[in-house]
Amino acid sequence: MDTVTKAQVIITAHRGASGHAPENTMSSLKKAIEMGAEFCEIDVQETSDGVIILVHDKNYKRTCGVDKNVWETTYNETRELDCGRWFGDTFIDEPVPRLDEIIDAARGRIKLNIELKTNGHEKLLAEKVVELLLQKNFLTEVIITSFDFTLIDKVKSLNPYIKSGYIFSKVGERDVFAADIDLLSVNKSLINKEFVDKAFASGKEVHVWTVNEISEMEKLVELGVTSIITNYPDRLKSVLEKNKK
Repeated sequence: MDTVTKAQVIITAHRGASGHAPENTMSSLKKAIEMGAEFCEIDVQETSDGVIILVHDKNYKRTCGVDKNVWETTYNETRELDCGRWFGDTFIDEPVPRLDEIIDAARGRIKLNIELKTNGHEKLLAEKVVELLLQKNFLTEVIITSFDFTLIDKVKSLNPYIKSGYIFSKVGERDVFAADIDLLSVNKSLINKEFVDKAFASGKEVHVWTVNEISEMEKLVELGVTSIITNYPDRLKSVLEKNKK
């Protein structure tokens, strides 16, 4: 089994630069690019008519102010929603973007960490995302992750060359170190030197979420994790630049 070696920590913007712009939007993607992030983490789900869109929650109430479930809403209905107003007046009328739009905007500027979100009603989420990545010739610019390990196993069966991994916040569900995946996306509470060393020895990258405090970023940089996922990519960039001096 190949091992993973420590390198410069990768900056991943959580739901885009979501500390500065509404999460999972074109604005947060552009802000992540502007702030020097190398990856933009996004959440995707299917509309009722099978369009892959960016949204974290199962319901639009928190981010769009409308009590509608994602799986019960058509794409055209989704486009009428305003997912920016809650964040601030600057972002009024910010639309819910499609994954293909985000891929087009990201190409050559930033890579994507696509999290497959489950709501109990997904039909062909993994299949459609993989198909879209193939159509867009974006396979080398992306990683796919999910809390639902079976979805990631499905991704690997569809295309073993797509870099993918499990997301988790507690241990014991399965032997993640022995799994046929490329990375572990882990809650910061689980991270210590032993975990990082074991992951690297088993050929897995270590991506850590969600880290917004500078003191925590500094500790994780010292541990040599692969990527830090943060709402504030500008803070992490400053930490890394300071660390170079």
